[in-house]
Amino acid sequence: MMTKTLHAAFVFFLLSTSVLAQSAKDRYVPERVILNLTDKPATSIAVTWRTVAESSNQGVEFAEATDGVQFEKLTTKHPAKRERLEADKQGTVFHFSTIVDGLKPGVQYVYRVGGDSAWSEWNQFTTARESAAPFKFVWFGDPQDDIKEHVSRVFQEALKTAPDASFWTFSGDMTSEPEDYRYGELFYAAGFAFRMVPSVMAPGNHDMAYKVENGKIVLDARGRKDRVKSISPMWRPHFTLPENGVPGLEETSYFFDYQGVRIIMINSNDRLDDQAAWMEKLLSQNPNKWTIVTFHHPFYSFGRERDERSTRNAFMALFDKYRVDLVLTGHDHTYARSFKLKNGTVVADNEQGTVYVVSSSGPKFYVANPRYQSLMAKTGVDLSLFQVVSLDGNKLALKAYTATGALFDSFEIAK
Repeated sequence: MMTKTLHAAFVFFLLSTSVLAQSAKDRYVPERVILNLTDKPATSIAVTWRTVAESSNQGVEFAEATDGVQFEKLTTKHPAKRERLEADKQGTVFHFSTIVDGLKPGVQYVYRVGGDSAWSEWNQFTTARESAAPFKFVWFGDPQDDIKEHVSRVFQEALKTAPDASFWTFSGDMTSEPEDYRYGELFYAAGFAFRMVPSVMAPGNHDMAYKVENGKIVLDARGRKDRVKSISPMWRPHFTLPENGVPGLEETSYFFDYQGVRIIMINSNDRLDDQAAWMEKLLSQNPNKWTIVTFHHPFYSFGRERDERSTRNAFMALFDKYRVDLVLTGHDHTYARSFKLKNGTVVADNEQGTVYVVSSSGPKFYVANPRYQSLMAKTGVDLSLFQVVSLDGNKLALKAYTATGALFDSFEIAK
């Protein structure tokens, strides 16, 4: 009996120490790895990740991709900068970021992130071409709620539908609250897609920081957590986005050119006049054939009893004057795609105008607001959607798909 007892105790000791050792090692393994586009997507890429335990010598190893593992003998290491973050109940975690530059246009690369203690798997991505060329990207409206439970399949279906997408873009409300575990759900839902398809995002109202007084979060009159207009402390540690926008709004208001398209990402939560002045320079000196603008609060509200006039008042005259082709927004938790509009009026397909689209990828839905129904070519409610936007020479096409992969809407713009 004693022998069996000692044997059982010994086995338990081995198992428990193995689990503890594995758990301790996992604290050094890179997690929440994400690629972000830079303002020079043909020659650089941004990479961001974190570790739970403090780790030294963190960086990115990369090389041109090969058919086998020959690339392992050709890698270059690029160092990363470190940032501490207090992550809710998890305590202090360590975020790392770097911009790898000097890359070749239109080339596939492999990379991994890590340091002396542990490395990620090898992933791969492809840089943009330097000149105009056909490409497609996927756009998501607000993921926001129940991301792990419900948005995972939307991301999965998007990857199946457009596996060759050059990047993913988001029009805000990445999570419902700027809290660490919710960001964990976002990265869980996106899985390896974030590690292979670069992303860009504009912030929504749910991405703003909490208002804090005397060390406590302030509640508003309805008992909800009050917010300020500055970006949440969770945003910049998790994403490494361009800093070429309005000073003070770095990584939330920016632009980049991608193979003949100027894409402008706007922070529609604050300083709209400053961003309008900045954007006018971008639009008036735009060498690209196409222009797409993304932000959170739509011109023409289609959800609940809303009428988001602030962005319309700030930007509509600019969009009309400089012939912006497509505007992608969220916030309303419905789908609404306008006819071509100019000065708030429907114009013919062969006339110059802008198409405005509202969409949502998450499980939160609002009832339709009929205020601007006459301006809309296609609307829908109670839908979790993703959109594939394709650009090829004189044609821009958008296709909206449901979470099951069914085509819900499609249109083209020719110029």
